[in-house]
Amino acid sequence: MRFWQNFRLRTKVNIILLISLAGLLSTSLIWQYRQHQRLVFSEASEKAEIIITEATRTREYISRQLQIGQIELNEDRYGMIPVVVANRIGRLVSEDLTYSIRHTSNRFRNPENAPDQYERKVLERMTNRASLDYVAEVTEFDGNPVFRYLQAAYADSSCLECHGKPDESPQFLRNIYPPEKDQAYNYKIGEVIGAVSVVIPIAQIEKRLAHGFNTTLVTTAGFFCALVICLGLMIRKTVVTPLSVLSQTIDDIRQTGRFTEAISRDTHDEIGDLVAGFNAMVSELKEKTGQLEESETRFRLMTEIARDAIVAFLPNGQMFLFNQKAEKIFGYKENELLGESFDRLFLPDEESYVPSLSSFIAKAPEQWFEQEHHLIGLRRDQKTVKLKMSIKIIDTGEYPFFMALLSTLDANS
Repeated sequence: MRFWQNFRLRTKVNIILLISLAGLLSTSLIWQYRQHQRLVFSEASEKAEIIITEATRTREYISRQLQIGQIELNEDRYGMIPVVVANRIGRLVSEDLTYSIRHTSNRFRNPENAPDQYERKVLERMTNRASLDYVAEVTEFDGNPVFRYLQAAYADSSCLECHGKPDESPQFLRNIYPPEKDQAYNYKIGEVIGAVSVVIPIAQIEKRLAHGFNTTLVTTAGFFCALVICLGLMIRKTVVTPLSVLSQTIDDIRQTGRFTEAISRDTHDEIGDLVAGFNAMVSELKEKTGQLEESETRFRLMTEIARDAIVAFLPNGQMFLFNQKAEKIFGYKENELLGESFDRLFLPDEESYVPSLSSFIAKAPEQWFEQEHHLIGLRRDQKTVKLKMSIKIIDTGEYPFFMALLSTLDANS
């Protein structure tokens, strides 16, 4: 947490923006990716449904034409059997599209129509559930992920010519597929006799998904980058820059002690209120500082024209005022003693005071301050001078201080 506190506001804002927008970007991309998945899955389902519809309509059309033309099927016309036509056309289309399209059934007659393990289970579900018309899902085929779509096929009147009662079927079929060994006889109108199965390699779907998603990724990333830049510039202009100006102004005041001109208020929001409050505070401080400087000037003039040496110091002994008369007596310039201890000006009088005069004064009783005291002063040249001193407590409330009035007892000084 301390590491975070060491960052500048601009850095914090940029980090927060980047983290927030990265989270939003990730969430948006995940959502869009899933939408693409749903869209491509839906399109694959629609495409498979179209293929199956065409295959079914092909089979029905061939069957109807055979009936209209009263064409009798025989061994030489085996390739005109509707389901055979549909399967062979399906294989040709599969070669062009790299899809697998075929008719399959648990009561298959042609080994080419034998269902695989997945199709067998789906056909069982369709047989047991009359409302289940199709199944579409992503699964595996020969160890590879694929999209599979199975549409239920129902027996109609056109199917009964080859799959109805055995004694009504063409003789050549009974020769090829003996009724006692074949399970594809005795169909009833309306029952599930199989399904049209479409297998689409998932790689094709993923390729399309990747293409669409890459476009979305670039577009969304560009949008969010633009958003980050715009937000960054807006926050910089409306928040960071005004606060930086305010911070720099406060730092200048702290370092120079001079109150600058008011900061321009460009807005009326919270930062504008902060700037207005700062300007009002600076104005008040400037006025009070002017009054204080004027008062201090009058006070210093009074101390400089005083006949006695005046030394003011804090309860800890640090001197902060040393007038010209004091400079003349002790031989020091004021700037040499500011911040130094008041004890530096005297030789300790062991009979009257503790070794630290300022410590004694800070704890002295009230009546002591009503008396005049004689001390031995120590000049800069290490010569001594006899002094008389009276001290007053200047009580300013929170920060009291002492003022010592000193004059020499040596007539030659």
